[in-house]
Amino acid sequence: MVGAVDFATGYELSFSVFYTIPVGIGAWYAGKRLGYLVCLMSAMTWFAADETLGHQYTHPIIPFWNAGVRLGFFAIIAFLLDRLRRSLEVQTVLAQEGALTGIMNARTFRKACNGVFQPASRRGRSLALGYLDLDGFKRLNDSLGHSAGDEVLRAVATTLTKRLRVSDFGGRLGGDEFAILLPETDLAGARKLFSGLHGSLIDLAALNRWPIGFSFGVVVFSSPTLSPDDAIRRADGLMYKVKNTGKNNILFEECAGDAPAPNPSSPRRGAGPSSPW
Repeated sequence: MVGAVDFATGYELSFSVFYTIPVGIGAWYAGKRLGYLVCLMSAMTWFAADETLGHQYTHPIIPFWNAGVRLGFFAIIAFLLDRLRRSLEVQTVLAQEGALTGIMNARTFRKACNGVFQPASRRGRSLALGYLDLDGFKRLNDSLGHSAGDEVLRAVATTLTKRLRVSDFGGRLGGDEFAILLPETDLAGARKLFSGLHGSLIDLAALNRWPIGFSFGVVVFSSPTLSPDDAIRRADGLMYKVKNTGKNNILFEECAGDAPAPNPSSPRRGAGPSSPW
């Protein structure tokens, strides 16, 4: 289409800049290789239009030179656009996942919760939300250094990813705190998954001789009506109960989802039927 318009306007009007439109579209949506192919096609189309119109030059090599220059110009545009697209893709991934752990960050995890809580509430489907805190992580970080602490966080995130199902979500909420969301999961399913995950993390710490433990607070909502933030605070409060009663354990709780979330700094008593793992 660009070549046809170029032919119709004649060689006296420069039309080179409009060839960058198909070049840009090809490089942005189809990648660098197809972008370079479109560059070649654009340069050849311009050359064919110029030759068909009978443009006279002082030397026969000039049209070939001009076509080569245009090809180089188009190729640079395709290269830069491809690099820009790749950079944006990386930034998007980093914005959604923690750069250190490779799993969801707090913002993305809460967004994922919104997409699960609302349908579950409408359909009356149960789900489980777990809050994990690493016991003794600060002491390990101070004694062995931040590089060792980063290694621990990456290993924990990898273990979470391996143990979770395709439909589940795991995220790092900050520091040494993680959250896990299990859609379509009742208390029995939550016990099975989190008990296995806890055992895997204990084995991981023992294998690497890390002096840390893992405290879980897991709330199973039979019909979630709380907001994701309130649900996370409820699981966080349950995790603090584990912290206050020996650490390195799991507490499970079942609720209808409409009870107020406890204060994490001082978990309220009698929040619901809880049982240690």
